[in-house]
Amino acid sequence: SFMPWSRGSRMAKPRARDIIDLIPRWKIVKGDKVEVINGRETGKQGIVRAVVRRKNMLIVEGVNLHRRTMPASAEQPNGVFSSEAPIHYSNVMLVDPTDGKPSRVRWETLDNGMKVRVSQRTDHPIPKPEWKRRDFPTRSAYQEAPSDTKADAAARVTYKHEPLTFEEAISRLSLGKSS
Repeated sequence: SFMPWSRGSRMAKPRARDIIDLIPRWKIVKGDKVEVINGRETGKQGIVRAVVRRKNMLIVEGVNLHRRTMPASAEQPNGVFSSEAPIHYSNVMLVDPTDGKPSRVRWETLDNGMKVRVSQRTDHPIPKPEWKRRDFPTRSAYQEAPSDTKADAAARVTYKHEPLTFEEAISRLSLGKSS
């Protein structure tokens, strides 16, 4: 089937009704806690599992569940399981961590130049969730593989730029030397 978040929709020629205004600066990111404010799931809260920026949609844990059928397996003997479908960003609000209620959000710049999200209702900053790497937890925990370029070889300077003066450049051009 042709779903708006699928690969087929990205490959298809856009129709007039498919052209949407994308949000330039998102206030909701993966790992945030949000509450549904519109639709049949109104009042439910969940964690954002994925953000589909190309379609202004979010996938939220436990919200907008759809039943899917697949061939039977050991985990699902009948072949029917539930999965989350995307929900439009305008139907959710970020939850203020101080009181657990949904709130509008604004951006503020701190004295050190960092931008933070601030709840408009309580004026408390809303921290971004911790981002976890998929491949290894920290840079220091990374183990070099035999196929990797060694760190000392990557850090070695192999080219030193020596700029020419105007007179040297003219003399090289007149002598026919290009470098």
